[in-house]
Amino acid sequence: QADAVMANILAAPLVSLAPLLTGLLKPGARLALSGVLEEQKEQVIAAYQPVIGPLSIEQKEEWILLAGRRQDS
Repeated sequence: QADAVMANILAAPLVSLAPLLTGLLKPGARLALSGVLEEQKEQVIAAYQPVIGPLSIEQKEEWILLAGRRQDS
């Protein structure tokens, strides 16, 4: 298991990869997701929120960065 995972890909692959990416993380490990357009952020948040919480959101132009930590299980 990893201490951190970063992914800079489009929203649809991020959503479909959510179980895999969150499964790679140790409890308390960091996750950073980018490559998300502003209008797609809610679907990506919904895919990760059950395991990663709370997600911080940073925006630069139309692009979003979501970051958080895996909840202790």
